[in-house]
Order: sequence, then C-alpha cells, then structure tokens
Amino acid sequence: MTHDYEIHTITNHGLGERLAAVSREAGARGGTIMVGLGSASSTLLRMLAIGDVEKDVLVTLVTAAEKDAVYNAITGNSLVRSRKHAGISYCIKLGDEPVDTNTHYELITVISNRGYAEDIMTAARKAGARGGTILHARGTGKPEDGKFFGITIVPEKETVLILAERTNSAAIKDAISTLPCLSTPGIGILYCTPVSEFRLLGKNAATDGKK
Repeated sequence: MTHDYEIHTITNHGLGERLAAVSREAGARGGTIMVGLGSASSTLLRMLAIGDVEKDVLVTLVTAAEKDAVYNAITGNSLVRSRKHAGISYCIKLGDEPVDTNTHYELITVISNRGYAEDIMTAARKAGARGGTILHARGTGKPEDGKFFGITIVPEKETVLILAERTNSAAIKDAISTLPCLSTPGIGILYCTPVSEFRLLGKNAATDGKK
C-alpha cells in the first residue's frame, strides 16, 4: 500500500500511546512512537532546568482517503482538548506530486553527531524559533561501513525537529548552518520539508491552529 501523508504529533509524554489508539480507531493501520525532549523557548524555564521536558512523537502514515479522519481524530480528541497546552500536530505530503509552496510552515530537520543539539536550538531560538524537539538516535552501522551524504555513520546521533514559519525559516537555517561547531565537513546535515497542515493541540486549538 502506498501512503500519501505522514502525520507527526508531538505531545505530552504518556499521551502518544493513547493517541495512537485513537488514530487506529479512525482508520490508521498503526504508528511509531518516539520519545524526545521538548526544548522550550522560555529563558527562565531553561535557567530553572524545567524548560526541557519529555515528549512523545507519534508518526502515523495514512492514505489521502484516511488522512482527514485520522488527523481530525488526533487533534480533536478530548485527551488533548482538555489540556491547555498539549503539543502540536502537522501533516507532510509524501510522493512525487508537486508540493504546495504556499504553505505557512516548514519542518527543519537537523541530524548531527551527539552533543550539538543544545547549540543548534540556541542558535535557532535567537533566529526566531519558538522551540523544537530533540530525538536521540543511533547510526545504522559501524564507522567503516559507509557514509551517507558524506557523513560517516557512527552510533550516537541527535535529531532536532523545528517547526518554523516560512517567513523566518531561512534565518533559522542560516543561523544553524553557520554555527562554528558544525563547520567541520560531515558533522551533520540539515534539510527542510513543507508542512501541508498544522494545528496546535489543547484548549486554544480552535483559534490558533488549522493554518
């Protein structure tokens, strides 16, 4: 089966499994849950060491026919609507069809060797990013096994996900790519993906989402 959309839902830790069940009831065939760190934009929260909290990242693949029902079930569920701030959810169009370049948001993804995520997020926030999610990962082989886009695959990696408005995504990308710590060739890669739909999760979703 060919899937047309990838739905990403970044929510409070512990809600991922429950939203995955909701998505299956709405027609999704399954999903993948990863645990990451949400990096808050508040300087005070970071100083108090409570700005970075665990988040569930639910990735759901759906067809075009399934997308609306599954997306509405996730974002409109009482599990998230009863909370003031419950995260975000957005859709990414898959396949070879032309991508709508008039979308309001882009997903900036940075994959780097472990230890650079905080520097990346600091630079992104200074350039206008409101926050991001950090995922810890492992490479797929030993250093001598090969390279991916010139990067030697090593065990420890960090993936930083930043949802940015198109109006300031270029500034955020420039701020990250010019970091001195990322100047060494092969230290990481950065790429962008247009986001077709975006919604806030929680009590304010009706007024702040659906862009």
